[in-house]
Amino acid sequence: MIELVTVIAIIGALAVFALPRLDPSGFRRYAFRQEMLSGLRYAQKTAMASGCDVAVQLDAGADAFSLFYRAGGTATDCGAAGNAFTDPVSDPAAAGAFSRSAGSGANLQTSGTVVFDGFGNHASGPTTIAFAQAPAIDVDGATGYIHE
Repeated sequence: MIELVTVIAIIGALAVFALPRLDPSGFRRYAFRQEMLSGLRYAQKTAMASGCDVAVQLDAGADAFSLFYRAGGTATDCGAAGNAFTDPVSDPAAAGAFSRSAGSGANLQTSGTVVFDGFGNHASGPTTIAFAQAPAIDVDGATGYIHE
């Protein structure tokens, strides 16, 4: 009888402490944040390799981001300096444009554009990309350094 009560107490303790940690939304938030870090670093490296401006467009409403060249731009042609960022950067891991979406639950709180020039700098000053339940990502202005 004592063994049965002990086993029930252990199962009860596991139910209280372990089951809430099995919620997959925390894993999705972490994965999306890591994809955002990788995407920002890829955009900076692409800008430096091509010598062209590359923009990372952040969409907080959709919990998504995408990478773009200026209109008329590619990896070998920068497009006109005044053009908007409309031509997608190709995804090295899959066919098509480099775009990521967290689906629901990533809670990206920053919308806007982070632009890297041909030297990898983020000329518009420092930017903080905020998340509701995760540490922010900072992009330094003068150097374009991306850090957590």
